[in-house]
Amino acid sequence: MKYNFNIIIKRTNRLKTISLQVKNQAVVLSLPKFVSDGEIDNIIERKINWINNKLALEKTNSFDIKRKYENGDKFLYFGTEYSLKIKDANRDNVYLYKNNIIVEVNNNFNATYIRNILKTWYISESKKYLIKTTSYYEILIGVAANKLLFGKYKSKWGSCNSKRIISYDWRIIMAPLEVIHYLIIHELCHIKYLNHSNNFWDTVEKYMANYKLQKQWLKTNSSKLIL
Repeated sequence: MKYNFNIIIKRTNRLKTISLQVKNQAVVLSLPKFVSDGEIDNIIERKINWINNKLALEKTNSFDIKRKYENGDKFLYFGTEYSLKIKDANRDNVYLYKNNIIVEVNNNFNATYIRNILKTWYISESKKYLIKTTSYYEILIGVAANKLLFGKYKSKWGSCNSKRIISYDWRIIMAPLEVIHYLIIHELCHIKYLNHSNNFWDTVEKYMANYKLQKQWLKTNSSKLIL
């Protein structure tokens, strides 16, 4: 059966249940290998209204931001929008002043160069804040991560594995403070529960009563957190 959206089928022997997601204007269906094509059509048909609503919502919340890396470009930092202001200086530097994010460069206004300076600054600021705040919540929750990793990921803002290694997407520093704290609490609670069971969510709620608001913000506004 033909649909007006892309369907990505992921079959594996490891799965026992079926997972249906909408990502990047496509339906991602993860399922066991034994599920037939006819059953897949039935699943899509049963969920067609839900799928169309999700696709419409995702399209509404998507932002096609064109970066030029020149004066006036807008960038988020801790949920606040700052205007880029480029200045000529003796050395490269980045700092915030009033409503501006100031990038000082030594006679080099190339867009790629400006972007790289900004990226280096964002990563540095993100690491400092996430390391410090993770340490705070480790003490509060009574857990300890073995290692923190920082990167840029396509489909997750954070993760925690069975070795207690937590990974963060450094771009989370662009989100509001409470959203960042939610992400940290979320990943640290996975040290206690490596799943999304009721016990896991109850523990998250213990340390952030309004976590659902932060979770929804991240789901709705992820496309804004770009450099």
